[in-house]
Amino acid sequence: MEDLRAALADGGQAVLTAEPGAGKTTIVPLRLLDEPWLSGRRIVMLEPRRMAARAAARRMARLLGEDPGETVGWITRDDRAVGPRTRVVVVTEGVLTAQLVDDPGLREVGLVVFDEFHERSVPGDVGLALFLLGRARDEHDARLLVMSATIDTAMVSAHLGDAPVVSSPGRAFPVDVLWRPRTRRAPLVPAVVRAVEEALRGSGDILVFLPGVGEIRGAERELAAALGPDGPVILPLHGSMPAAEQDAALVSRAERRIVLATNIAETSLTVDGITVVVDAGLERRARLDPRTAMTGLHTVATSKASAEQRAGRAGRLGPGTVIRLWSKAEHAARLAAAPPSVTEDDLAPVVLDLARRGITDPDQVPFLTPPGETSWRAAVELLQRLDALDGVGVATDDGRRMAELPVHPRLARCIVGARHPWLACVAAAVLDDRDVLRGRPAELPLDLSTRVALVLDPDTDHPAADGRARRAVRDRALQLARRAGVEPALGSTGVPLDQLGAALASGFPDRIARSVAGIRGGFTTAEGRSLTLDHHQWPGTAAGIVAVDIDPRSKKGAVHRAAALEIRVDHLVYATPDLAATVARITEEWGVTPTPGGRHDGRGTANELLALGGGAYLEIIGPDPDQPEPDSPRPFGVDGITEPRLVTWAAAVPNLDLWLEWCSARKIDPGPGFDMQRTTPSGDVLRWRLTMPPEEGDGMIPFLIEWPGETPAATSAPGVELFGLSFQYPDLRLATRFREYALPYPVETGPARMTATLLTPNGMVELTNVSPPVPPS
Repeated sequence: MEDLRAALADGGQAVLTAEPGAGKTTIVPLRLLDEPWLSGRRIVMLEPRRMAARAAARRMARLLGEDPGETVGWITRDDRAVGPRTRVVVVTEGVLTAQLVDDPGLREVGLVVFDEFHERSVPGDVGLALFLLGRARDEHDARLLVMSATIDTAMVSAHLGDAPVVSSPGRAFPVDVLWRPRTRRAPLVPAVVRAVEEALRGSGDILVFLPGVGEIRGAERELAAALGPDGPVILPLHGSMPAAEQDAALVSRAERRIVLATNIAETSLTVDGITVVVDAGLERRARLDPRTAMTGLHTVATSKASAEQRAGRAGRLGPGTVIRLWSKAEHAARLAAAPPSVTEDDLAPVVLDLARRGITDPDQVPFLTPPGETSWRAAVELLQRLDALDGVGVATDDGRRMAELPVHPRLARCIVGARHPWLACVAAAVLDDRDVLRGRPAELPLDLSTRVALVLDPDTDHPAADGRARRAVRDRALQLARRAGVEPALGSTGVPLDQLGAALASGFPDRIARSVAGIRGGFTTAEGRSLTLDHHQWPGTAAGIVAVDIDPRSKKGAVHRAAALEIRVDHLVYATPDLAATVARITEEWGVTPTPGGRHDGRGTANELLALGGGAYLEIIGPDPDQPEPDSPRPFGVDGITEPRLVTWAAAVPNLDLWLEWCSARKIDPGPGFDMQRTTPSGDVLRWRLTMPPEEGDGMIPFLIEWPGETPAATSAPGVELFGLSFQYPDLRLATRFREYALPYPVETGPARMTATLLTPNGMVELTNVSPPVPPS
């Protein structure tokens, strides 16, 4: 401690290497609280994992005889325990990165500690780089401490300008290594059970390292069956467990126990009473997942450094044993240490965070290991496509809002500006957290709406549903809603599940695909990538999908999770040379009075509206006698119409720019997008975007329209229902365009004709684009 105090006092920075159990995580911050240079300011310590952050804070608070939130507290992505007197704050995830972006001056912070830095997590590397950048720019004067048991001290010290290295021996006892290799294709759980049964011949508690929750549950079931009700207590330990259950697994008890843990028990956490470690030699590491094009967890072999960390857990109390489920030869071939995550993980969140500080070039930042140029460029291109960055890489207003949400930018894009924000929050939580359905991906439902429905409504059920995962994902959705200022909806009532694809489209523009004619379950993306849905697992057909999980090993592009994305009728355009007369006739003959819509300023037209159900409406449009004669022809060919008829229709898209981008890639020209507005009778200005209908044509191909908020259907007079919409055309052109637009309407061969069948209070009415409407039957 004296060497460490001197290094921090003199040079303001140090590298501390200490064996597991030396007390660096929980003792060092408390011993530095009264240093004069701290001047009553806070110590902020970064931990790579949420459980470790909470456990370290609780341990320090107990050492002081206090509760968390007094002198010592924590802030994680999901919760916090801090108060006005808190001096040591343990943080994790992107909390420190966000603080360094939002407050580079580090007000009230006198020391930043990077614990377990050997893990080289992305938040750790980015946080250190931003800290050093702020110091180089004289934005703060906080001191720096980098700590680890297995760190490359020479590399870190050199990067910090030859910072002093302080070493502290631990109190580790010798650990015997037993090699019990399993063959590559042999199942893991039976090998774990055999190793635990061997370990039980000795004394003490047993800590088993497994790669993930699925393996922990499998081992828990098999061990319970093998050891019986009188066997040791079996306790799981992983990050998605409630805090109380995590605490129970960490503390020793009278009866013998077997703790089944992920690599969260590898460092930072102390699991009391352990004398034997069973190590599966596997871990889940965050990497860019080609299945989802976001960060995902992949099962990989642990490094030699990680294996040593795990083995050390058996030597805390006395001589211990580690049973490794791989061979000496395999061990010799393993990496000495895991590569820095910044070289493997998705950089989109990093690029967005740095853009908020005006950093558009990674060379501007003193990274310990620079990110790859190709990965950086790909992240910039994605963020620009998500409208999070502008053309030169500066964060947009939407990008800044997206960065405030603790999810991947793809999922944040779905939430920011969503028409159905609660649905978007639930969808983001479903994709961000672990699956709410248990089983092999290829055997589970493809339609994401099944999972979203399970989260929305506790009363729904599915034979593969995981109750704990459902609760965790629902809590996650509520957290996202709070961060985004979204009002949650109880149950699935009022939540339009049929709009799930639209909710996901803006975050996955490169995963939108349209159906392929003649190929059942066949789809293609704008870039021409072929995808395949297993038609046995997909209910019905879909004209379009958002494919959020694509098997990278499948030659056919097998999709494991997707949402239907079909654009449907927004409104039908019924043009008339005399608006007042046509409205009077409709009122009399149909038995329903249209709602005045308003004037199209400068266009010389006005309209009245009828709701048609399902979010669609009928627009009755004609010349506006209260406006002067316009300089250009009135829209929809109104000037040339001699009697009322159906002239065209509009298809609603969730994001007009996405559809224009798609059409451009497929060499289709729907026309440019325009901003439009009209004044409502109440004086409000209604705005929307659309592709302008062609002046010439038969009106069969719809124009595309996007509403930023509520559509006129919500305020139009009810009482009429769109019973059917049918099309005939003499060749394949119309059907091809429908397919490219993801319109779910078949086209029959015949003379060009569009027919809308309406159910009115006075009977059925047919509107067509080729003849006057048939009177009510």
